Amino acid sequence: MASLGQELQRERELRGISLQEIADSTRISLRFLQAVEEDRLDRIPGAFFVRAILRSYARGIGIDEHQVLNKYQEMQAFAEPDQDKNDASKRKRPPRSPVFSWRWLILGVGAAVVIALGLVLFSLFSGPPEEPPALMETSLPASVPVGVVEPPGSAGIVVEEIKGLLLQVDFSEETWLQIYADGESIWDGIKTPGESLEVTARREVRLSVGNAGGLRLTINGQQAKPFGPRGAVRTNIRITPENYRDFLAPDER
Repeated sequence: MASLGQELQRERELRGISLQEIADSTRISLRFLQAVEEDRLDRIPGAFFVRAILRSYARGIGIDEHQVLNKYQEMQAFAEPDQDKNDASKRKRPPRSPVFSWRWLILGVGAAVVIALGLVLFSLFSGPPEEPPALMETSLPASVPVGVVEPPGSAGIVVEEIKGLLLQVDFSEETWLQIYADGESIWDGIKTPGESLEVTARREVRLSVGNAGGLRLTINGQQAKPFGPRGAVRTNIRITPENYRDFLAPDER
């Protein structure tokens, strides 16, 4: 039975399309396309990029991308049981000596008894807990709106309190993007020119991009500097409320 790479190569050759033509139309590196046909998907950085490249390859030669991705998923399903067996064999450890186990058990019981006695003595000789001081009730002036802070003595100067992250991504070229907000997947796929994506997060945003020069990013309304040139792959970029200014363009800082 032919492998996925062999089937793709056969379909491409039947249509008289060269790998270089696919590379030119999809802007995918030629070495990644060769890795697909040679069934060396381990040379491609991450499953996300494997799926994106397979999808673009299928479009480039005019076949159903969903059938290609389904076959890839079947390959992964067959490979996982073997991987699980290897992982299980690596986790096997030699049994511990009974003498060693009993020694630690006795020491643990002794330590627990000492701690319990200490807690009993502490409860007998310690006095009653002190009452916490009463909290002073405060109220904000009616003139200060919610979401803003007025420093003491500011005489009406209002300073906006910035919390969290707001990312606006505009795409000028076909770009592979994977993005998470506070650990939740927001997008995993390809964006085309003219499309945009808005992401909000409280703690962090993590993203990977397969065409660093194909997008324009703003963070909290300020222009960010590019992640790299066209076609460059950048993975696991972490943006937080504390470090987002490091990603801004020089004139936005």
